[in-house]
This record gives sequence, structure tokens and C-alpha cells, in this order.
Amino acid sequence: MTEAPSATFWSRHQVWLAPLLMFVVALTVRMIYLNQAETSPTFDQPIMDERYHVHLAEQINTDDGSPKEPYYRAPLYPYFLSVVYRITGESIYGVKLLQIILGSLLPILVYLLGLRLFDRRTAYWSGGVCAIYPTFIYYDNALLITSTMVLLTSLLALQLLRCEAKPNRMATFVLVGLLLGLAGLARPNILLLGPALMVWIWMVIRPQLGTRKALVRYLVIAAASFIVVLPVTIRNYVVADDLVFIAWQGGFNFFVGNNHESNGWSATVPGIDPTWEGGYREAIAIAEESESGTLKRSEVSDFWYGLAWQEIRSDPSAFIGLLFRKLRLFLNGYEIPNNQNIYLARSLGSIMQPLMFSKWLYFPFGLVAPLAVIGLVLSASQWRRFLVVYVMLGSYLLTLLLFFVCARFRQPMMPFMILFAVYAVFRMIEFKRRRQMKNLALALFMLALLLVESNHDALGLDQQRLAAEDQLVIGNAYLAQNNLAGAEMEYKRGLAADSTLASLHNNLGLIKIRRNRVGEAMTHFSRATRVDPGYLESYMNLASAYFETGQLEAAIRILEQATVRHPRNDMVHLKLGAVYAEAGRTEEAIRHIRRSLELNPGSEAARQALREIQSTVDKP
Repeated sequence: MTEAPSATFWSRHQVWLAPLLMFVVALTVRMIYLNQAETSPTFDQPIMDERYHVHLAEQINTDDGSPKEPYYRAPLYPYFLSVVYRITGESIYGVKLLQIILGSLLPILVYLLGLRLFDRRTAYWSGGVCAIYPTFIYYDNALLITSTMVLLTSLLALQLLRCEAKPNRMATFVLVGLLLGLAGLARPNILLLGPALMVWIWMVIRPQLGTRKALVRYLVIAAASFIVVLPVTIRNYVVADDLVFIAWQGGFNFFVGNNHESNGWSATVPGIDPTWEGGYREAIAIAEESESGTLKRSEVSDFWYGLAWQEIRSDPSAFIGLLFRKLRLFLNGYEIPNNQNIYLARSLGSIMQPLMFSKWLYFPFGLVAPLAVIGLVLSASQWRRFLVVYVMLGSYLLTLLLFFVCARFRQPMMPFMILFAVYAVFRMIEFKRRRQMKNLALALFMLALLLVESNHDALGLDQQRLAAEDQLVIGNAYLAQNNLAGAEMEYKRGLAADSTLASLHNNLGLIKIRRNRVGEAMTHFSRATRVDPGYLESYMNLASAYFETGQLEAAIRILEQATVRHPRNDMVHLKLGAVYAEAGRTEEAIRHIRRSLELNPGSEAARQALREIQSTVDKP
């Protein structure tokens, strides 16, 4: 029989047809989601980390440039965003479109990794899975570093495998270092891979080249990565006389993930303002108050590292237990939220609904993770072939366990987990075909145990609270667009799901303020303080309402309550000082405004308020 023409064409051209098809599928799916999500009010309303990236990118594009202090977070993505903003005229749609084009290249990279690590069949299927994998689609459409980081780690792995294949080419090792440095500017924890690569150099490269040449190549990787990072270090030192390697966020994040109240996944600390801006200021204020003086940002980071290690040394067994909990959280199929609930994407784009769900099975990670573990176990007999991937996975996982686990932080590992998951499926099929029933039974038994582990409710999240938080996100987007009716409807839906979410009551109060119904607004703000006495914004808004209606003593009483709960929040002290000044209680006003300046020495608003009060005191 003669071969069908279509089969002949495929067999002759599959080298480029397969990756092209993967790219087209990936781009099509991402474009569909982009255009579906565009109709949502949340599309052009960045929140939390997204908002931080947007604001920093906008500031970079001003004449003043980035803030004159060491970077708080790794700067690669904000600078990428600033460049794209200039090109697209600050179009969020344009940014996301570029990101999905770049993200659509990921299946090709995974396909190439599959060819080098496994075989063509595994490469095909792994690339195909990546083309429609929902969290890749989601993060390609988010204003976060996640999508870029996934691409960089996949490129880095591919380049390391090229080094194995052609160890005599020094340029391949240089490129590894450049990619590693670039990834470090995206998320510094990846740099732990640098020391870990010595294992790979010793076990894989040294037998091919000898000890001296292998060590030279390791030093080349280190030097190239250092050269990429060095301009950021120099910039940090020049603008602030502070030796910060990349960013100074690490110390506080280490404390977040390892304090005695840490749950292993939440990015907040009880007693510290959970908002981005408030948490940033309080992290500095607490450190400076504890050390009785103004600190450089590197010293603030060192303070939090020290505090975390102090807690670890005081109870090592709790630390070990927390590490184990984080490992279980990493393997859990639920997409742990950090910026917002990822499952909200199902309501923003119908194309996501069959690709991701969290009922009965946390699909797809609840299936991918167990299969990936089995694949890793089955690959152990050929450990040298997979060593570079083991080193990458192991070093990156260690950084997650040392800090905290959430969905977006594990994304850079997903391409490799998908590869090993697909490999596991084909190995089990092979066991059945060859009638290796004991091996198949053992693999299926492992799969059953791991499915249970990956699909139980490890976080104990209240689904009603999650539903209420989703309505809050949508309502806030409407509120930012001044669509008061839409916002109010979403907030009320949220309260129907969970009436104890203080931010819903607070934001309903903001709507009443805009409608000049101050009495009703006060009622909502008061409810917010009752259902969550730690929610700062409701105190501030309630005090403002009292102030505007001339009830100064009531405003003072509310703000004094706020200072008890948030004693290190500079904005509370500043507002309380302003109200005291209006009430003619000058000494108390000056005391609180000075306290605000102690907590935030860079506050020009506090300086101006202090000058104005003192000028009235100095008048004859």
C-alpha cells in the first residue's frame, strides 16, 4: 500500500509543522480569552501587585524616573512594562496582546525540551498540553512577572541541555549565565540555581571535559549572570548609598513565610496592614522602631531576616512542620490565590470553564502533580540524563519552601511537571502493553494515593468568603469606573454570600458618600469596623465622615481606636493629628504628626501639616 499524501507531507515536515501548530493553537486560545475578558469591568483595573507594576512603569516613564531608593521588588517586569507602555500608548490590551504572543512560544520550548529529554511522542503531547493549560493562559493575560519567568526558566533549561550536548562551546555557557542573570532580575530566588548547578557541572560536564575545563565553564556561568545583575546593584548603591543586590523585599517575605503564625501560603502577617502600600510602610516602620533609628532598606531586610531566624531557632520543630506543610501545599491541586482568585477567570472567559475547575478534582494541577511525581520516580533509573532538570526543580522548590507557596510562584516549574506527567502516562501505557502488571499496579497505587493528597482541601478556605471576594473585585472595578449602580449591585451580592467581609461594607459606604448620603455611609463604615476590627480603611473613612459633618470628637475617638490596632501606621497618626488640629488641641496634633514622620520620614504631607500647625502656634 502507498502512504497517504497527507501522511507523507506530515512525516516530511513535522519538524516545523508540529511547533507551528502548537503556537497557532496557543495563540488562538489566548486571544479568545483576552477578548472575552476584555468585556469584564476588571480588565483595565489592575489590583495589588498588578497595580504596583503599572504605577512603577508609569513613574519610570516620567522625567523623574523610578523612585530614588533601592528596588523593593525585582525590576525586570516594571521596566518591560514601561517599554511596552511607550510603544502601545499605555494600552493594557496592547501589553496583554504582546504577552500572549510571547506566551504562545512556550509550547514550542516545551516541545524542544521534550525532544531532548524524552521522545517525540512525549514532546508532542507536552507541547499540546501547554498550549491550552489554563494557568499559562491566565498569567499571559496578567500584568505580573509570572509569564515572563516561565519563559525564562524554560529557555534556561533548554540552554543547559545544549551545554550538555556541546560542552566544548563556551558561548553556550555564557548564554546560560546571561539567562540566569536575567531571570534573577525577574525573580531573585532563581539565583539559588547558581550554586546548585555545581552538582550538574561535576556529574555531567566534568566527565566530558575534565575538572579544570568544567570549573572554568561554571565560573563563566557565574560571571555572565553577575554581569547582568551588576548594573542593578550599582544603581541601588548610587541612588541610596545602599548595597542591595537586586531588591530588598526578601527579608520581609522570609518572615511572612516563617513566622509562628504563618500558614505557609498567605502573603500577609497578622497585625500588619494587609494592603500593599500599608504593609510596605509598616514593614519599614516596625524595623526602624525596633532598632531605634532610621535604617537603610538593606538593613530593614536584614531586620526581618533576623526576626524570622529568631523564631525558627526558638522552635525548630515548628519550622520543620511548616516546611512539610508547604511541600504539601505545593503538591495540592488548588490554585492558591495571591493577587486574586484565579478561578474568577472562569466567569471572565467561558473558554476557561472546561479547562479549569475546583469541584471534586482540582483540575488540572490536581491531576498533573500526581502524574509528575510518578514520572520523576520512573525517570530516576536514568538520573544522569535528567539531572539538570532535577537540579532546577530541586533548587527552585527549596526557595518556595523557605518562603511561601502560591499558584503563581510554582508556575515556572509547570513546564517540567507537565513533561514528567506526560512521560508517566506513556510509561504506564507501556507497562500495560508489555504486561508488566506489577509495575503498572504499583504506579496506579501511587497515583491513587497522590490523587487523594493533591485533591483534598488543604487550605480550609471558606467558599462563601471566596465568592464574596470575587464580587468585591468586580465591584471595585465598577467603582473605579464611577459605575455606582454596578458596584453597589456587586457589593450586595458579595454580602449575600458573606456578610462578614468588612471591605464590602466599607465600599458600600464609599458609594453612599459619592451620593451625598453621609448618614447611610456612616452606618456601613461602622458595620465594617464591627465585623472586622482590624480593617483599617473603615476607621479612616468613618472618621472622615464624622469630620465632614463637624463631629470632631467622634472622629478623634474612631482614630484613637485605629491607632491602638495599627500603632505603626503613619497615615492614621497623620489623620488623627489633622483632626486634633481642627479641634484646637494643638499639642496632641503635633505629637501625632511627629509620630507620623517618625514612621515615614519621607512623608511630605506630614511635614507640610506640621509646618502649618507650628506657624499658627508661633503667631502672636
